[in-house]
Amino acid sequence: MNRKISFVLALLMLVSAVSCGSSAGTEKDDTSGNTEESTTVEETEKTVTDDLGDIRFDGEEFNIYLAYPVKTMFVEEETGDNVDDAIWERNRAVEERLGISLKFTEGGFATDGGSQGAATQQIRSFVMSGDTSNDLFIHVQHTGMPGLISEGCFIDWNTLPNVDFSKPYWYANCIRDINYGNKIYAMTGMYNLEILRASHILAFNKRLVNEAGYDYPYQLVLDGKWTYDRFVEMVASATRDLNGDTIIDPNVDQFGYWGWVWESVPSLYMALGGDVITKDKDNMPVISIETERNIAIVEKMNELFAMDGAAYETATYGTFDAAFKNGTLMFDHSSLGDIQNMRDMKDDFGFVPYPKFDEAQEGYNVRVGNCAGLSYIPVTNTRPELTGAVLEVMSAVSYNTVVPAYFDVALTVKIARDTESEQMIPIISDSASFYDEAADFSIISVITSGESLPTYYAKVKNKVADNVQKLITDVYKAN
Repeated sequence: MNRKISFVLALLMLVSAVSCGSSAGTEKDDTSGNTEESTTVEETEKTVTDDLGDIRFDGEEFNIYLAYPVKTMFVEEETGDNVDDAIWERNRAVEERLGISLKFTEGGFATDGGSQGAATQQIRSFVMSGDTSNDLFIHVQHTGMPGLISEGCFIDWNTLPNVDFSKPYWYANCIRDINYGNKIYAMTGMYNLEILRASHILAFNKRLVNEAGYDYPYQLVLDGKWTYDRFVEMVASATRDLNGDTIIDPNVDQFGYWGWVWESVPSLYMALGGDVITKDKDNMPVISIETERNIAIVEKMNELFAMDGAAYETATYGTFDAAFKNGTLMFDHSSLGDIQNMRDMKDDFGFVPYPKFDEAQEGYNVRVGNCAGLSYIPVTNTRPELTGAVLEVMSAVSYNTVVPAYFDVALTVKIARDTESEQMIPIISDSASFYDEAADFSIISVITSGESLPTYYAKVKNKVADNVQKLITDVYKAN
């Protein structure tokens, strides 16, 4: 069990002990029964302090550009909300520790595709013009950002002093999934709470599961038996023609599975172990699209979306959430952040990670949404020592304060309606994965075409090969 899971489990154990053993408005006595749990949290926290010692940059200002609103990066003042206050205190702690001031500039862009692209071009303009006002950009993973990496707009994080990527407050899976060779151009740490909030999950309606005669899938997840076949079986069982017109419409009938195409399709593909790019012995990208596994995954996904009770939404965002809240959808594509919007839902609900391909698959894969945002350091940044120190300290403090506040209040109290959902949180958190679109191959286009993977891939194979070759020659071997 790695340190991150140990930390999260310890938090959940502590929260459970307090919430289950206390009456409203009363603190729980510190009995011997809680000593081990409290000690576990304390000991785990001690292992994640940074190693920078007494380092100061007195009087410096560090500027972070947020292309679109990232509410969990800063708050103007304490609000009384535990998470907001933890973020406010985190930023003050970083400033006091390093003797600096943090400045957050909001670009004002929205998160739709067109606005994402416009924000990408704004960042490009900043860098190409030599503008030095921004030390760090936080923006989407896709929508033109791999192109800016190819253009040489960002520095390699490996050149930063004062960072230690072996610490659990850095998302090592980001290096594993979308960085190649010995270069790191896109990275993130636990200072960005949106990585957790944008972790994609399946919310399920407990009443509909009960009516279909199934157990909640929690134990299947814990036993490693939450698979695609089990999921599809439950989806099929939920489908009902409520208005009797013989046409199953997710807007008016009872449905099994529904989600936003730009999120649900890549989430399911990744969950089933689908790849676009893998790595060779030198950590360099290798096209791995037309494999037996990927072909089988696309076949299964095409079969799923051909069913009466499963669909992806392409027109109106949020219609699936409305159906879920109204009690006519068994499985809703969601995220840890969006699930908070279900707090006033009449029916009880739970949440689990997306299923595995089969029981032989090792672990669950949880896609982190594009708008969670990654961090990019422009080549115009002339203060690497300061940059590394700010991000290292901010990540460490977040691990010890902001993330526990989020798990404690937002997840285990505000979101999770049962202890079983709480057990899913460490699995979801530790399974965070990033979808690589550097090859410009769209699994969404494959699925919406309804074609087999080989048929679709034949049309774009040369373009994909050119993109990956450019990635190798222009970015990771040339620099």
